[in-house]
Amino acid sequence: MLKTGATGLVIAALLATTGCNRVPVEGLEKSFSIEVQQKAAVGDKVKIDYLWVIDNSTSMCEEQVALTANFSKFTERLQESANIDARVAVTTMDMQCDVENPNINSSKGVFNQKSATGFPPSCFAKKIYECEEDAECNGLGDPGLWQCKPHLTSSSCMTNPNGSINTFCQRQCQTDKECQDKFNNENYVCAKPSGNPEDFGCLLPPQTDACPAKMPPFLEGDDLANFGCLATVGVNQLKCFKYEQGLNSALNALDRNGPNKAQATSFMRDDAYLVIIFVSDEDDCSVPKGKAIHEDFYDNCATLGDTDQGGKLEPVAHFINRYKTLKSDPTKVIVAAIAGDSTSGDPAQVDADRVDFMESKGSKKDCYHQTYICDSKAGKADWGSRYLELAEGFGINGIFTNICSEQGIGPALSQIADTIIRVINKICLPKPVLSSESLIVVKQKTDGSQQVMVEGDDGDYNLVPGGDDCKIGDEVMPAISFKDQPLPGEKFTITYQGDPAFNNL
Repeated sequence: MLKTGATGLVIAALLATTGCNRVPVEGLEKSFSIEVQQKAAVGDKVKIDYLWVIDNSTSMCEEQVALTANFSKFTERLQESANIDARVAVTTMDMQCDVENPNINSSKGVFNQKSATGFPPSCFAKKIYECEEDAECNGLGDPGLWQCKPHLTSSSCMTNPNGSINTFCQRQCQTDKECQDKFNNENYVCAKPSGNPEDFGCLLPPQTDACPAKMPPFLEGDDLANFGCLATVGVNQLKCFKYEQGLNSALNALDRNGPNKAQATSFMRDDAYLVIIFVSDEDDCSVPKGKAIHEDFYDNCATLGDTDQGGKLEPVAHFINRYKTLKSDPTKVIVAAIAGDSTSGDPAQVDADRVDFMESKGSKKDCYHQTYICDSKAGKADWGSRYLELAEGFGINGIFTNICSEQGIGPALSQIADTIIRVINKICLPKPVLSSESLIVVKQKTDGSQQVMVEGDDGDYNLVPGGDDCKIGDEVMPAISFKDQPLPGEKFTITYQGDPAFNNL
């Protein structure tokens, strides 16, 4: 190894192995190579335990259908880059419902074991639209077949201070084909829950006809094909469902010392990564243990602030710390959220939209509590500010995606998959990095050309704590995590000033 002054100059030429959760470079000064494979046929499988925390309030019908429809793409993206041994569990966001109620699939962090077989009328297809009378919905086409809802007590309640609209038009129907043609989806039906023609509506039902009556608490192996069954947790109009505590629910589900310690112990493997994924169109309203908020505040509870600010909610920092302690190696905890946010591409406008949303949502006028920050084909969503704070608290191990994406939920799942791939695929370095400015990573492409890679969240790679995977003795070495997975045949030369005080070589 070359020496310059008081520091060691470490030079390495190596190939990254796609699909391996770490590439040890313990003989780095010897400049060895590992051939990149098309897929991880080499190395051990990467164990990942996934907990999906899914909103089961009445506005989440189409989102649940979309999640199950896109899950296979999510798993395929992961398997392209890593040989994964997965476990999957699902729970919901309510912490107050009676879990013994046969109409409730999951509550208080208990893993779901059955799928919803139907959706209520609140899931009828609708379009956000300014209206006071049914005839004003004729602009959507099919005159006479739309109903304006809700019937407003005051025209001032039609539009919230941030510009979001509280009224919508709901499509009536007579036949299934009518709904299928209108919404371009053969799975739609014309639902008739009451027999009253005025209550008929187009509905996209859960696709769970082939699901088992009861499933195991978590899925693995061939059972993973039943994820769509577990993820279809259903929706309910009970008041307890409107008070969503996703962060508390996840902790209840996974805390080995908590109320569901038996399920947590059997689910989480000591040598596995833990991935917690939240899917919600509302913000988190988790409160400290033993506390609660009055039901009058359910619609705008996220505006109440946390206890550090004199408010009612448990600080997000508490959950960041608790989630990290769920594993002996906190670098093996990954969190992701699919929640609402501004859809603007301008950062300044995003900030303005968030401020406007909070001011409008927190208004004393009751009807303004219906304020939302974005809407899409699948519905509308509040700003998931606490889920964003949670993801940011995990750095490279966290990601926040917008449930209102114009392309649907699929791109959000792809972004989450890419984040997981970056975290589990890393190159461990043999010495602590004395100076990050000295770190140079050069990629030699398969055509022979070279690229000097850029560090940072907006660059090509990050320098991250290696975790237990990168331990030498009792010391944890740093690691390089690439934004895009290395391709077969690519070669990387890594140069940096290593700490001469660490003499493992």
